Amino acid sequence: MDEQKPKSREEILAAIKAKADAIRAQRAAAAQAPAAERPAAPATLETFVSSANAAGRPAGPAKDATIRAYGGVNVGVELQVAPGEEENVIKLIGGLGGYKNPLRAGAFQVDYRYYAEAKARLERAGYRIEEAAFGSLPPSRWTPLRGGWTRVLDAPESGRTG
Repeated sequence: MDEQKPKSREEILAAIKAKADAIRAQRAAAAQAPAAERPAAPATLETFVSSANAAGRPAGPAKDATIRAYGGVNVGVELQVAPGEEENVIKLIGGLGGYKNPLRAGAFQVDYRYYAEAKARLERAGYRIEEAAFGSLPPSRWTPLRGGWTRVLDAPESGRTG
């Protein structure tokens, strides 16, 4: 049998030094590379800890940045999101009482009272909100005294509110 001779202390130290020099050279080459060649760090947004995001995981970057917000007469705003964005939206609005609409895929419900904060969080995350209203007021102008289910408008020619 061919026995291997144990390495001396000097040989072990020389191997460690060579490895350290190779790592330093690699780091120096990476630091000198142009910024376009470097991989970009993932952009994330810190989110609040809520029951929907118990670990407080950060939301990722928005892939499809358009969200449609529909204001209705049920004292709620429905947010329509792209299928790939549902996890991020849950992380962002879960602590505001936002929940997934069980009847429509990609739809979330948020109470009008919390819509301004939900909109601000979504915009900070890079989403663009397009508002539409089923009634006379867009979701951002709604208040309990100006709209909601208590003030459904009659036909425009009558000029009365009900």
